[in-house]
Amino acid sequence: MECPTKSGEGPELFIAYAAQTLSAKTEAALERHCKVCTACRECAAAQKLLWSALDAWEPERISAGFDGQLYARIAAEDQRPWPRRIASGDWSLRPAIPVAAACAVLLAGYFLRAPVAEPSPQPRVTVDNRVDMEQVERALDDIDMLHQMGVVVPAS
Repeated sequence: MECPTKSGEGPELFIAYAAQTLSAKTEAALERHCKVCTACRECAAAQKLLWSALDAWEPERISAGFDGQLYARIAAEDQRPWPRRIASGDWSLRPAIPVAAACAVLLAGYFLRAPVAEPSPQPRVTVDNRVDMEQVERALDDIDMLHQMGVVVPAS
């Protein structure tokens, strides 16, 4: 038999050995191997010791009124206001706090931001302080186009 601790199948094999669920052939092969391999012998002994300790363990008895006390405590916890529940470690509402804070910061940033005013275009002035004629022509063409679209009603 190949050493179970070196092949990687050791934990499952030793648990099955301690639980006595191995086939007779596999159990005999493991016992023969444990006689020559110190590491496997110690692992099998530790697993058997653990199983015997678990078999000997007796759970503590629960009092007769345990269920009633538990349900009363749960009901009292549900009656507390949510800020106190959060402060005492109620994890059901804790994920909502960072989300609410992030939303509040985003809303505050949106409403408190300064409006950006676009600068009004200044007419271009030539060297001798006359208005650029190309700019006047473009402005008149734009007004004519808006008039044709019905956006601007001509002054009477």
